[in-house]
Formats: sequence, C-alpha cells, structure tokens
Amino acid sequence: MKKTRSKYLIILFLIALCGCTESVNKRSNHLYAKVEFQPANYTYLETEHNELGIDEILKADLNKQFKKLESTQNLNHSNTYWLKVDLSEVNLPKTEPWIIASDNYTVNNLYYQTADNIMVSRMGEFDPIENDLEEINWKYHQFSVTNLIEGRYVYIQLRETFFNKWLVAGPIEVTTRSDFSFYSLVNYVATNNYKFRAVLFIGGIAFLLIYTFGIYFIYKDSIFLHYGIYLVFLLMYLGIKMYPQLSTIIFGHYPVLNHMWNEVTQVLLNFWYTRFVRKFIDAKNLYPKFDKAARYIEWFLLVISVLIIVTLIISPINTVLIKIVTLERLVMIFFAIASNVYIIKNLKDRRGLFILVGSTFLLSGSVAALVLGDIQYFMMGVMIEIFIFAMGLGILMKRREDEKTVLSKEMERVKMTALQTQMNPHFIFNSLNSIRSYMLRNKTNEASGYLSKFSRLIRLILEYSSEEHITLEEELKVLSLYVHIEQLRFREEFGFTIEMSGDINAEQILVPPLIVQPFLENAIWHGLMQKEGEKELVLDVTRKRGLLQITLRDNGIGRKKAGANKSGAQMKRKSMAIELTTKRLEILNSKSDLRNTVIINDLYDSEGEPLGTEVIIKMPEKKRNP
Repeated sequence: MKKTRSKYLIILFLIALCGCTESVNKRSNHLYAKVEFQPANYTYLETEHNELGIDEILKADLNKQFKKLESTQNLNHSNTYWLKVDLSEVNLPKTEPWIIASDNYTVNNLYYQTADNIMVSRMGEFDPIENDLEEINWKYHQFSVTNLIEGRYVYIQLRETFFNKWLVAGPIEVTTRSDFSFYSLVNYVATNNYKFRAVLFIGGIAFLLIYTFGIYFIYKDSIFLHYGIYLVFLLMYLGIKMYPQLSTIIFGHYPVLNHMWNEVTQVLLNFWYTRFVRKFIDAKNLYPKFDKAARYIEWFLLVISVLIIVTLIISPINTVLIKIVTLERLVMIFFAIASNVYIIKNLKDRRGLFILVGSTFLLSGSVAALVLGDIQYFMMGVMIEIFIFAMGLGILMKRREDEKTVLSKEMERVKMTALQTQMNPHFIFNSLNSIRSYMLRNKTNEASGYLSKFSRLIRLILEYSSEEHITLEEELKVLSLYVHIEQLRFREEFGFTIEMSGDINAEQILVPPLIVQPFLENAIWHGLMQKEGEKELVLDVTRKRGLLQITLRDNGIGRKKAGANKSGAQMKRKSMAIELTTKRLEILNSKSDLRNTVIINDLYDSEGEPLGTEVIIKMPEKKRNP
C-alpha cells in the first residue's frame, strides 16, 4: 500500500512540476516587461588587421573610419569588428554598474577608461569566467558610467573564428546590474520546460547505456561494447551541449578544455558510431566495400581529433579550427549518404534496413541542428535513431540465441554420431569372430548362412548409424537379427522373447539406433553363455509415466560371478561399450529432468542365489511426425 501511495505521489509531483514549469513560462513575458533595457547606438569598423589594439583604434585616422551598420551582416571569420557604443543618451541610474550583454564570440572585449588608463573586460570564448551571473546566463560586460571613454563611449572588440555569427543592425541594449540580475534569474527559470525534457532525454540515454553494458558483460559480444561506448560519447557530448551551465561550472576557468571536450567528443562519437555500424551489419563479409571505406574514415576521424587538440593548444584563436571541423562534417555527411546508397543497392538482410533508417534520422537531425542552430533537432534525430537501433539489437540478440540453439543441437547430433561410431566397430568385430569360428571348423554351409545374415545386419547397421533416430520396429528388427546370429554362433541355444505393451505402436515411436545392443550383447556373452541349463533372454517394451521403458532380463549367472570369471581386457571392453551407450542416453535426456536413465538390478531367489540380471532403459517417448 505504501509503495502504491509513493508511486502516485511521484506521478502527482511530476504533473505539478510540469504545471509549474508551464505556469512559469506563461508568466515569464510579464516578468521580462519589468526589466528596463535602453538602446545605445553604435558605429563599427571592420578590419583585416586583427593585431590592432585599442590604442591604434583611438587614433584619429582610424576613429574617423567608423560608420553606421545599415543592415545585419554575417561576421567574416578572418576579420575583427570594432564597435563604438555611444551611451550619452542612455538614461539609467548612475548609482550602480551598467550591463551590456552579448552573444558568445571568440574574442569579445569591452574597453572603458579609469582615470588615465584604458581597461578591458574580456568575455571571449577562451577567456575564463569573471562574473557570478555567467554560471546561469551568457557572457556580459559590467562597467561604471563614470568610466566612459571621452565621457560617452565604450569600445567593443569582436571576432568570431568558429561559428556563424551576425552583427545586427540596430541599437545595443543596456541595463543596470540589478535589472540584469533579475532578468537572468527569470530567464533561467523560464527554460525549465526545456531542462525537464533534457533530463528525461539524458536519463533515457544513461539507462540504455547501463543496459547495453550489462548485455555486453553477459554475452561478451563486441557489438554491445561498441554501441555502449558510442552512447558514452553521446552522453558526454549532449550533456554539455544541453546544459551550458554545466560546462561553465566544469570548464569555466579552463575554456580551452571546454572546446576540446565539445569538438573531440563529437568526432569520437562519429568514430564509435562507424565502428558499431560495421560490426552490426557484418560489413566485412556482407558489405566489403563499405567496410574498407569505413576503416579509412575511422583513421580520418582519429587524425581529426589529434589536429583539433593540437590546434587548440597551439593557437585557439584562428580560422584553422573551423576549417578542420568543417572538413570533418562535410566528409561525414558525404560518407553517410554514400554508405546509405551503397547499402540500399547491396542490401543483404534486415540489419542493413535498421542502419539505413536509423542513420537517416540521425543525419537529418544533425544537419538540421547545424543549419538552424538548435540542438533539439539533433536530440530528436538521436531519439529516433536510438529507438530503431534498440529494436535492431533486440532482433540481433534473438537471432544469436536461435543460432546458439541450432548449434547446440548440431553439436549434440555430432557427439551422438561420434559415440555410435565408437560403438559399432566393437559390435562388428564380435560378429566377424563368429563367422571366423565357423570357417575354422570347416562348416562352410553354416558360415555361408551366417555370412548372409551378417551382411544383411551390416547393411542395416551402416544405414541406421548415420540416423539420429529410427523406429522402434526397425530397432527390434536389428536386435532380433543380431540375436539370431549369436544363436547360430553358440552351439548351445538360448531363448529370446520380445514382449511389448498393446498400447505401443512400434512403427510410430522413435528411438536412438542400436541403443539396446551393448546390453543385449553383455547379457548373452557374460550372463547366459557361462551358465549351464536353460537360458532365457526377455526384452520387454512398456510405457510408464510418459516414458518409454525397455527392460532386458536374463537368467544368467549374475554380475558378481561373471565379473570373477572375466579378464581385465574383457572387463574394459564391456565397460566402454556400456559407458558409451549411457552417455548417448544422457545426451538424449539432457533437455528433460530425467535422471538414472540406465538402471541395472541383480536378481536373486529367496535363498540369495543369483537368478540373473535386469537392465532398465528409460527415455522420453518421441513419435514420428505424421
């Protein structure tokens, strides 16, 4: 009851959380209206001389070149942009610092004046955080109204060497520290809806990651290892991308590491994705051209990773990094499209379809996020891709299990055949000895009749030895022929009777070939032939408790006396034949809970004298398919 109540409380909490988030979103616009932003006009200067400093910019010849921006323009990665912001018409309280917020740029410096010195506020991508609100918001500059250059200006130096950024026509917004703090907190809370979706998304990937590694440790299949590592890098990449505040907390004082993390994890994400795809579709055997190309791509991605790291260490503020990353993205897009076309033309099985559909959604989400600048498109592509690949891995697991089952059955069949092959030479050798004994005594007629029956028996043995099962009728026929040959061999006759329950159809029941023969041979050779007087051998076939039971009963001298009369070689030969047959029965009965498949009982009279031996063989009843 407590568990059920807790479950409902959790559900209500989630509903309330969603409702509160939605409520915050509805109220956020009203709260934003309470924040006062005032416009400040600016002029700009675009220059190819990126080494210019503020001292050169303030000189009259360059200062005269500043002009008004007529329309929004894309920033050239190779140039630097200087903004001259006029704050003379801004009417904000002068008792607290003023704030100019801006987007993230590679270089983002604001210059102001204190006494006779020009000071700088650095808020570029590779500058460590300095202001407290940066942990929940974007980059911003803080300055005092008393520290303006010429009493009215601040200069902003911008350069973007990586992302596509724009210089927007229109005034720059300025506000006070207190208003900006309020605005930042409202904005942070207003994005809770996105954060809630992000938590569910990241949690889903984390759960799948744990499950995938669990499957790998159970089956030791490298496919799950590769997919698990791919999910690790996916989690590392999206975790930072979807929570910029997290990157600020982790890498705020080491921004170069933040760029390394973002770019290298994305490249290694593609690396492990490629390795997983190769393994999943068995590219080496089914798609050899794709496999060869993918191996080159993997080396290419490793080289790209090294180049990114080296570039960021040596000189992070340059256009080399964007060229490297752009090259990698273009190559991967081309490779993805070409691979899909190749797999479509050479499709071998359903695994190729899963890769086609999953990679298409992943590629579409990646391109959309790149073009539109919204990571949520990539999230949607990843969600669909993960769902499709999860289905594919599930089907692959089932196929592997089916293959293992088939292989296990085949191994059992081969093992059974091997055991039969070991038994048959022993049986044939004894039969040949019987024919030889007639020939040595010059009884050619008897030898000829014996040989005729023996030839027939051999043909049946050769025919049945390769079979996994034969009918009970065929088994009894072989046993009768064998006993008849043994009766001809020994001068003293013995009786042989086959008894069978009326409810047993010998033509429909299947049994392993020659499964009874070693016990029959042992009863004749070591039980009956050493006895004087009447000799009887009875084979009884019955059905008991859903099992087929074959009972072989002789009235010989018993096992104890027979063991005392036999040599070591005879004992070894007998035990091997019985042991091999017992192993065959154990294999056949391994899928059931049946134990003690062979039971040997010594028979005694009331005075303790041996009356013979009884062998009981049990096996599951198997019927021929109609």
